[in-house]
Amino acid sequence: VVVNKIDAYRNEEIQEKSEDYNDDGSGSGIEEWEKGLTTRVCEEDLVEQLKGSMSHTRLMLMSAKERDGVDQLMGRMNMFVNKVK
Repeated sequence: VVVNKIDAYRNEEIQEKSEDYNDDGSGSGIEEWEKGLTTRVCEEDLVEQLKGSMSHTRLMLMSAKERDGVDQLMGRMNMFVNKVK
């Protein structure tokens, strides 16, 4: 299981950053649609709930936007593709 957009859970400053936007939407490093973004559960609770529902232990957290975990995902995909060839 791969969870993308994990940066939303890790970025506690997203609320404060959303107030730093200029009129043209630039300035804070987050997207316009991320203004005021909140999560319903914390990252730890999300992981715990997912692991409790999964029949295996392969859980990967990533953020394509922040490039966090992307190389690891591509490496895993490469190994998988090579196994199925």
